[in-house]
Amino acid sequence: MLLIKNGRVMDPKSDLDQVCDVLVQDGKIIKIAPEIKEEGAEIIDATGLVVAPGLVDIHVHFREPGQTHKEDIHTGALAAAAGGFTTVVMMANTSPTISDVETLQEVLHSAAKEKINVKTVATITKNFNGQDLTDFKALLEAGAVGFSDDGIPLESSKVVKEAMEEAKKLNTFISLHEEDPGLNGILGFNENIAKEHFHICGATGVAEYAMMARDVMIAYATKAHVHIQHLSKEESVKVVEFAQRLGAQVTAEVAPQHFSKTEALLLTQGSNAKMNPPLRLESDRRAVIEGLKSGVITVIATDHAPHHADEKNVEDITKAPSGMTGLETSLSLGLTYLVEAGELSLMELLEKMTYNPAKLYNFEAGYLAENGPADITIFDAKVDRFVDSYFASKAANSPFIGETLKGQVKYTICKGQIVYQN
Repeated sequence: MLLIKNGRVMDPKSDLDQVCDVLVQDGKIIKIAPEIKEEGAEIIDATGLVVAPGLVDIHVHFREPGQTHKEDIHTGALAAAAGGFTTVVMMANTSPTISDVETLQEVLHSAAKEKINVKTVATITKNFNGQDLTDFKALLEAGAVGFSDDGIPLESSKVVKEAMEEAKKLNTFISLHEEDPGLNGILGFNENIAKEHFHICGATGVAEYAMMARDVMIAYATKAHVHIQHLSKEESVKVVEFAQRLGAQVTAEVAPQHFSKTEALLLTQGSNAKMNPPLRLESDRRAVIEGLKSGVITVIATDHAPHHADEKNVEDITKAPSGMTGLETSLSLGLTYLVEAGELSLMELLEKMTYNPAKLYNFEAGYLAENGPADITIFDAKVDRFVDSYFASKAANSPFIGETLKGQVKYTICKGQIVYQN
């Protein structure tokens, strides 16, 4: 039995925001009240701390199977717990890709050993070939929670339409990475800095929002639900807003890096600031923040993408892989660049990191209530935290190393057990 005393308990689902106690037993919250006395309970003194639902990240890369020199499910789960996350959804761009039931079962067997909730999508097309749909029905029945070819955009509009129709039939949705290869240069560099500083053709904005415009209109026509992953452009926010106003079932996420920084970070942080989609302009950063404020973008997801140091530390930055680790800095970036900056309230930030992503997948997560799951994050929202290069993740390819951010996770509790303690 675990008793959390005197914390500021915040629940985005019910709008509860008050100092009280939380009693946990057998993986459930059994009582929330102004004062609870329980003989023999293990006590956590949360005075001055926020007690929130365990964070939910619907976009992580744990690299298992096939790329475990970068990360594996175990180290990924440790990184998640250190970041306050109790539920994560892995992407399927592993080696082999999660395109069949056998590979899916192997991954889920590994995930089941972890102390947090580790779930996974399967691919939309077989081995990312962009042409042949996987067996959605069999993969859902075997435990996949959704479908995405994240990392590889779907070039065929015919395939997108077929995938949406199949997902709708099965009451699920597809998540899309929107970057039209035919409109793009070298990935990982926004077109402006690519041209001016690196003298190359980089990743264009039109590659993102043009493909997105196509796909939200296909969603409108098929009445299927499509989820847009890690949007980064001002125009992309407008495309999503337009589709939503039409009545299309379109949801969207933004990664913390895209509301925190601009392309200029490449000049100081090098390949650790190289990612897909790339960091954009200040006008784009402002636009995604406005999208979060208006509710056009409902989810914050990290796109946690670990890489080995040797892969990132190559002489030619254009040859370095794109992506950054994100799980252990996500909450702090939200507290620093959204809450502290006066853009969102703390409750609004939590909603986009807990209740909304859980609701998207119908997970039993993302809220605090009696008889609800004892998945809880306890953090100090005000303390300054210097980001050093020590991470629970196998990788340390973060452009935020050396920066002082707000907030520190003190405890992560999943299924009633303390899985991380600072």
